[in-house]
Amino acid sequence: MNRIHTVDGRRYGTAQAIVLHLACPDVTVGLIYSWAKRGLIQRFHRPGRGRGTTWYLLDEVTAVEKATAESGLGRKRAGAPPPAASYALAA
Repeated sequence: MNRIHTVDGRRYGTAQAIVLHLACPDVTVGLIYSWAKRGLIQRFHRPGRGRGTTWYLLDEVTAVEKATAESGLGRKRAGAPPPAASYALAA
């Protein structure tokens, strides 16, 4: 069930499918769950066997990841360049 589906031109996937599709070390299943819980991305639950399936919009996940990476807040990103050297004047 790890596939990305297109419905009306919008791409949806489970958290696991999105992580596999993006192949970005910074995006994890737990991070997608956290973003959805905080209301940063939408989630759509479809009842089915067992607990059903929850789908997330791929475009929203990539937009939130980009905004998070560019903000400079929170944990350091895996793909971030090393910090610039500090050149302080000698006293």
